Amino acid sequence: MLSAKVESLNEKPQEDLMEEVHHEKVLDYLQSLQGLGQEKFLATYSHPFLLENYLAPSSRTKLGRVETISEVDVEDLLSPTGTSEDEGLLQARAIPLEKRDKDSADRMIFVGRAANNDILVLNKMVSKLHAYFCQVPGSRIIQLVDMNSTNGTFINGDRVSPSVKTNLDDGDIISFGPETELEFFSASGFCKLLQQLI
Repeated sequence: MLSAKVESLNEKPQEDLMEEVHHEKVLDYLQSLQGLGQEKFLATYSHPFLLENYLAPSSRTKLGRVETISEVDVEDLLSPTGTSEDEGLLQARAIPLEKRDKDSADRMIFVGRAANNDILVLNKMVSKLHAYFCQVPGSRIIQLVDMNSTNGTFINGDRVSPSVKTNLDDGDIISFGPETELEFFSASGFCKLLQQLI
């Protein structure tokens, strides 16, 4: 199965890398939570999320072929004691951790620089097929597996061994190579994070 995935990586032309895919910001999901309530929100967004590193906006990597524009004024959602960190978090992109092709029987969510990945990371320090996420059958546990990437995959600063499944917890910082950092949240963990911003 993996060999077929690797062989298909070069099928799409380079122009497809510029295809626009829209990922909502944390601010957009916060508005959804306020409109839907917790129960309906979790029913609608039952997948985990990856948040871009909002604490280091100067080193942002292009993720998932995204250019996101929000028309909403962030100040409307910040409390009088809101911090610049909260504002940065509200403007961070929240990337759904799910298959691009919803009908796919493949349960692995691939991450890498090639256009065929479920999560595309446009950074030269990221391998074409860098890593994948998977769910432990019969549970909500999400695992991350490095696919022998050139520059490594790290969880909270520790390099993971290639081909070894590592469990993820809410708030784990995942690095694909030295320049791309994302924060992992389960659906319920993401909901709790949003509730702290209300």
